[in-house]
Amino acid sequence: MTDQELKDLVASFAVDRKETGKLIDQMAKEAAAMRKEAAARRKEIDKQMQETDRIVRKTSETVSKVSKQMGGIDDNIGFHAEQYFQEILREKLTFGGQKYDRMIANMECSDNKGISLIEFDIVLINGKSIAIIETKHRIHHDFVKKLVEKRLPMFREFFPEFSKCKAYLGIAGFSFSKKVLEEAKEYGIGIIRQVGDSIEIEANNLKVY
Repeated sequence: MTDQELKDLVASFAVDRKETGKLIDQMAKEAAAMRKEAAARRKEIDKQMQETDRIVRKTSETVSKVSKQMGGIDDNIGFHAEQYFQEILREKLTFGGQKYDRMIANMECSDNKGISLIEFDIVLINGKSIAIIETKHRIHHDFVKKLVEKRLPMFREFFPEFSKCKAYLGIAGFSFSKKVLEEAKEYGIGIIRQVGDSIEIEANNLKVY
């Protein structure tokens, strides 16, 4: 190889290194720009996630507050229905054509720690018979079956002193669906509803339990 060829070869290496350096610099700049853009994007995503979390928390708090308010309204309406029917039945002391000696409102059984195990809204007593009447603002159809199959057996269990008494069942409320009326008739349960300032009792089909 001549001296000139060697010089030319070295010169080409220098050009290649220069071009390679430029390429590396360009790649480094592009990588830095990409990292900067990615960092900015992550920051924006974090900001969006924080805002989403804030909205979710706010929505959850609002829903919880509304639920508590609605629950309070339902409780108040239910309590009003309970008091209304208790006051009238305490005065009348009659159900299904039978006269009763006394009424126990919110008849409750508690454990030895005072924790309530079960409570019945209205219980009429005359020594031979009892009438268990549950009150609701609006009676749902599943409540009828529950009263017969769950509530009554629990009454017998927690209040054995009335084991020899005939039991009659009734449901009192301000609103009844057609399904409830049909099931109440099928199970022989009396219906008590508000009519003006008093009540109407439908108990011609009462069943002895």
